[in-house]
Amino acid sequence: MRRSYFHFQRGGVKSGEGFMLIEVLIALALFGMAAVFLVDGISVASRTMRLMKDTREMEQDLLWARSQIFKEHRYEEIEDGGEVKALTIGEITWETEIEMTEVVDLYSVVLTMEYEGNDEIGIEPGERISKMFLLRPGWANESDFATKRSRLLEDKRDKIREMKEERQR
Repeated sequence: MRRSYFHFQRGGVKSGEGFMLIEVLIALALFGMAAVFLVDGISVASRTMRLMKDTREMEQDLLWARSQIFKEHRYEEIEDGGEVKALTIGEITWETEIEMTEVVDLYSVVLTMEYEGNDEIGIEPGERISKMFLLRPGWANESDFATKRSRLLEDKRDKIREMKEERQR
């Protein structure tokens, strides 16, 4: 016997199996909305990954430039500032502010780097300021630091003498 999708009841024909048209339309609408959100999420993730990559490349260029700047051990060269060409962010102009600390041969250096940026990968021009401490015994003979270094060394010698005298007592 062949089974029919419709069976008869009192009052008319009633669907026994399958979905109503409104149910199908609601399911399609929900599926469409889910697909839109999924595609939007993928595009946001893609943009974020590209931005992170570009930022990482910029950071690597700035670290590389800083290492190139401080390869130079002569005080005059670092004090004067200069330019260095980076692969991703273009020309970097840099300058320094150098001060001697209260520790012999330890210098406080503020490095300011201004970079051009790169329109192709979306890196805008900008500036990076870094503060660091450098141990540079070779700078001790510079006229800017020679007097202060001599004073620091004399203070250290005096403290050592005092400590020796205290031990002997």
